[in-house]
Amino acid sequence: MLTSNRLYRDCPSKHGVKDQDYPDIPIGGWAGSIVEVADDGIYTVRWSDETLASIHPVFKQRCEKDGLEFDRYWLDESDLELDNGDPLDIEQPTKITTKPLSPKNQDDRIRMVFGLTSNDPLPDVDHETLESYREHLLNNLVFPFPAQYRADYRSPAEVKVIGLGDPEDAPMIDEDYGILCEVRSEGHLSIRPLGEMEVAKGKPSRQLVGDYSYWFHNWR
Repeated sequence: MLTSNRLYRDCPSKHGVKDQDYPDIPIGGWAGSIVEVADDGIYTVRWSDETLASIHPVFKQRCEKDGLEFDRYWLDESDLELDNGDPLDIEQPTKITTKPLSPKNQDDRIRMVFGLTSNDPLPDVDHETLESYREHLLNNLVFPFPAQYRADYRSPAEVKVIGLGDPEDAPMIDEDYGILCEVRSEGHLSIRPLGEMEVAKGKPSRQLVGDYSYWFHNWR
């Protein structure tokens, strides 16, 4: 009878057991403590520090990207055995399968901006990543283009985005407002946050600006 206060190892004699979410990641030899037993016989195992330090780093990257817990797993009793005290024999993946990025997936399009793979989480917003995104937009946006400026404190205003500043000058980036753009409205020029612009459906710039705004507002 298994008890929750003893240390168990995940099938050390049966290498080849795969992670259910990532079948290219074997979990043979992983060790941890049982912290909960469900009524259906599923055991929650919290991996040991030694295990977490030994497993392939792509597993953690995927868990972070997909919002899964990295330090624990759910296993059937048949996949567990008592730890006999031998050194860990953690099975490592022989081939990491990287899913191709899809231009139809918004997160994947943003990964393309930063040269990431499908295994990587989206990067946080900081000055360096904003500079990289601004360079991408400079190379792909066609100016000018019409947009609506949607600041929280006023009604949407029709504007024309005419640029992101002179590429030879210091990038127009603000720590709080992100990438800034030059806009013309009613004959006046002003500087506004690009993340507050919304481009009409069917316009070529809509996806580029929408992807940036999504990333900026959700990864700050």
